[in-house]
Amino acid sequence: MPLIEDVKRVCDRLAPLGWRDLLLAHGLDITATNLKQELTKELPNINRNISGFEDFAGEGKRGIEAGNPARSLLFHAFASPNVVLNAQSTNSQAYPTLAELEIIENFVYGVQPPSWEDLQVRAQGQLLAIVVFASEYRPGAETVQRKHADMCFSRTGVARVGTAEPLYDARLRGFLPFVEGDIHAFRVLPARYSAYVAVQRKGNRSIFGPMRFQPGDSSQPGDNSREFWVPLHKLFNGRECIRGLNLQVTLATGHVNEKLRRIHLELRKTGWNTGWSEPDLSNPPFIFTQGIAEFTTKPDFGSGLLVPVVHSNLVEAATYKGKVLTFRVPQDNREEQGERLSSSLRIPLNGPEYVHVRHKVLANGEVESLNNQKDVEGAVQKGGYDAVHYLDFTGDGWVEAVCPELAVAIPRRVPAYSLVTAPDFFPNCDQRELLEWTEQSVPQRLRENLWRIPPETLSDDRIAPNLQLKGANFRPEDKTVTAIVSLPFKGTVRQMPLNGSPTMRHAYLPDAAAGLFAPGWDIGTVVSESGEEHLATYRLGSPFPEDSKLCAALSTFWPAVAPDAARTFQPNPAWPTVSPLTDEEIGQTGNLPWDGIPGPRRVTQNGKNLIEYADLAHADYVESSLQKKFSLSLTGRVDVREYEARVLAMAKVYEVLNITPDQRGQWSVFSFRQVQPTDSELKQAQTQTGTTVVGSIYRFEIYRYGNSSPNPDDFRKQWVEIQETVTLFVTPLNVLLKRNNDAWRRA
Repeated sequence: MPLIEDVKRVCDRLAPLGWRDLLLAHGLDITATNLKQELTKELPNINRNISGFEDFAGEGKRGIEAGNPARSLLFHAFASPNVVLNAQSTNSQAYPTLAELEIIENFVYGVQPPSWEDLQVRAQGQLLAIVVFASEYRPGAETVQRKHADMCFSRTGVARVGTAEPLYDARLRGFLPFVEGDIHAFRVLPARYSAYVAVQRKGNRSIFGPMRFQPGDSSQPGDNSREFWVPLHKLFNGRECIRGLNLQVTLATGHVNEKLRRIHLELRKTGWNTGWSEPDLSNPPFIFTQGIAEFTTKPDFGSGLLVPVVHSNLVEAATYKGKVLTFRVPQDNREEQGERLSSSLRIPLNGPEYVHVRHKVLANGEVESLNNQKDVEGAVQKGGYDAVHYLDFTGDGWVEAVCPELAVAIPRRVPAYSLVTAPDFFPNCDQRELLEWTEQSVPQRLRENLWRIPPETLSDDRIAPNLQLKGANFRPEDKTVTAIVSLPFKGTVRQMPLNGSPTMRHAYLPDAAAGLFAPGWDIGTVVSESGEEHLATYRLGSPFPEDSKLCAALSTFWPAVAPDAARTFQPNPAWPTVSPLTDEEIGQTGNLPWDGIPGPRRVTQNGKNLIEYADLAHADYVESSLQKKFSLSLTGRVDVREYEARVLAMAKVYEVLNITPDQRGQWSVFSFRQVQPTDSELKQAQTQTGTTVVGSIYRFEIYRYGNSSPNPDDFRKQWVEIQETVTLFVTPLNVLLKRNNDAWRRA
């Protein structure tokens, strides 16, 4: 069937739902008898004042512009999350499915298909290959050049694990993680891949990027000297893709999780007998390739959508040969045999950095939780016991395209790097947005005191993908795999008005993922036997909640858009709060802590006021996961502007109290919440200071702490002395504060 017939079918379904009227306002009739002629004619009266069309490319003048989705009005209307209908805007059926968007996209490339010779000319003599990209159509503010709404491409896609099937919100043109009626469930979040004829070129900021172009310095080369694969033409099935050829394009994929295997390999290098060796270490669950991610076959999702496999829980106990899988925990603290951090085993080199070892298997087969021992850290430190291995279903892999009809003309095939990572507890905040705000909006005096390292995105990193993935054939020199590029710009491109409202959907390109910290939230780095540094998911925690606990608690070192749980646990002078969670989000009020561990509370002992915390060493995110206590119900409501406002408000608190970066560790946030203008305490503060505050108002209660000690009746809790308390109301323009029981004053 010709592509235009598929396009007509899509238009016929959507036209009566409001799309015909919307597009007629631009002079485009999607019910025209000769639809191809209608879609390819010039449209002199495109109305970019209509909401959602402000950032449609200024050079766009047709419903379909051959080879250019961004200049195709029909594609923009259907694909942009900013284009919504009026009367039926809440009806998901009134919007195109992913499969229908794919039909329109293919028609953009197939309406005037190039010949093989045409593509050679476009390549200008440079190397061509069949390359797989993850791609998204984004509003102009989120694109590579930020000129207009555009397609964005990366050779890395980021999908996320979950416990429920994916949910596509057609109005948002994206996937959502929430499960209605189940606050402790997480939907899997897919990534979409497609094959392209691509050319290899050195970075060019104004032509194709990459996004956040790196100029380079004396320590490293810039993007103008690095090689990037740049898409030229999308590949799809049939005779209308490349003139004179009948293509059959298929995508193949493979993923691996080898965390358990790597634990044993690294410990055995030190001479420690973990209880397991080859050939067992090459069998599941030490290493497994099934149950991680698969291409969906659901018709409405179209082709190329890689979906993580749904599991009943985010983690589970590993079994082998019908028994619970255990391993022998090292007996001493020699670094080469794995050191300890808090109550985790730490693998310093090429295995999971943090390993859960707190479920001890007794001689009779029963499992004892070391969290029930007063000195859990000492028990882990001593080692010499068998601990239960736990699995998660994260992994990394590859996506490759096969097209027999082009095998001779373009013999080189370059796969995409596929990450299947942990859930995102702030799905409406992207790492790139946080980084750009930090760089461009935060005053320097505050910026220098926020994080120890910048909140970089994965797309900013220049490092090879996992070189040890079998079947992927990744190359050590391929260090731009996570970069984001566009189709090559042609000629002068007008700057269109950009919409400042962030897109509320799962973003699966790597600018929404955290960069490399040590190791990071989404990915880590290892060194191969040949000495090449590369990305690998097996460097993250085993299972991932073990890593999440430390990432969340060590707030200032982990500048990811991730929960900052520093104030959930007893104060640590090295890790003060940076982006506070509210009292409700940590379960200090209400009953829904994001991690299942309620926040601190005031207690009185022998007439002395204390703060009681959950003890960090006894806190167990693996147990929280097994008991299904994690929730993004509250954190998922936070958008990037709210996240930024919290970071800025916290920085202002430290500034007005003259707390230097070196002194921040002496203070802890006890309470943080947003208040309304009607709050009685706020009214008192305004009266005493003669100040009226406006805008978002945050109430902080922070204190300078003294000694800490275990609760004598519950060693899983810590009591912390209060030396001085400061209460503050913080707005973008004003700070009101009082120390202890003093009067309120304006800072």
